[in-house]
Amino acid sequence: MKTLVIGAGAIGTTVAVLTKEAGYDISILCRSEETQRIISKKGLTLKGAKGEHTVHFTCYKSIKEIGDNKFDICFIATKYAGMAQAAKDILPCLKENSLVVGMQNGICTSELAGIVGNDRSVGCMLGYGATRLSATEVDMTSLGEMYIGMPGGLHPGTLDYLKSMLDCIVPTKISDDITRQQYSKLIINSCINATSAITGKTLGEVIGDIRARKLFLAIAREGMHVAKAMKIDVPKYGKMLEYKALMIMDNAVYNSLCRYVVWLVAKLKYASVKPSTLQSLERGEKTEIDIFNGYFAEKGDEYGVPTPVNHKLTEMIHEIERGERKITSDNLEEFRGVIF
Repeated sequence: MKTLVIGAGAIGTTVAVLTKEAGYDISILCRSEETQRIISKKGLTLKGAKGEHTVHFTCYKSIKEIGDNKFDICFIATKYAGMAQAAKDILPCLKENSLVVGMQNGICTSELAGIVGNDRSVGCMLGYGATRLSATEVDMTSLGEMYIGMPGGLHPGTLDYLKSMLDCIVPTKISDDITRQQYSKLIINSCINATSAITGKTLGEVIGDIRARKLFLAIAREGMHVAKAMKIDVPKYGKMLEYKALMIMDNAVYNSLCRYVVWLVAKLKYASVKPSTLQSLERGEKTEIDIFNGYFAEKGDEYGVPTPVNHKLTEMIHEIERGERKITSDNLEEFRGVIF
């Protein structure tokens, strides 16, 4: 089956390199003409957790350049802000039974389905980490597992084919309710991104501060109260992090979770990695905070669930984006009296 990957960042490169090397028919669409030229000449290189691989691709720079080609599978590996437009642009290049996979952070499957249709949209929960080093190099920083699923639990035969592709990256499971897995990842993503973004430290550095650990758990606790109101049964993350325990304000549970967080940092190799929100702030770019902590704040308002911590973090990071606040560990002090 012919497959197109839109976006040659950390996630798009990982998908493209490992699936093409496994023998799948992969092309890339990259809207930056300069990046497209470099990729066409040098290929893409993936380093890190699965070794080093350099693979060459047909690399398009526009939908027009694709011409009459039709694709069976399309991975949209852009940031959230570019997802909707990419989905609209690719419609002429899809077949009636094509699958379009949203590789964004957050919970975006319903938005994708509104553009390409329920029977073509696939949600994904990414369980691995990757960082872009240059226009043609990506470091795969951690392994894990992946989940995919379609609205309403749809399961056409092509979904099994898609699973076999993604198994080339990390073990992949098909879920009949992908929102549950996406929400589980959203909680950990919101904790990691927000605490690092306001302090300017990697998670491994900041987790040594008890204020940050308490903030980490407060973010997750609010997220779980929102999930309860939305009637989302959030599964464990990484098979061991039981979010439901966050609903219990017991000291023994609290201490146990703190110890687990430290283990998680080491186990998943987050310790030395700068999360995407901090990277965006350091580059002077807008972040995706609105689909992380901002999602909990928005849904909390919608369902009548107080989310003061996630509201505050969302606004703090917007202030940093606007140049109205500095990135410093002193930002943690603004939660004194609220969570510690």
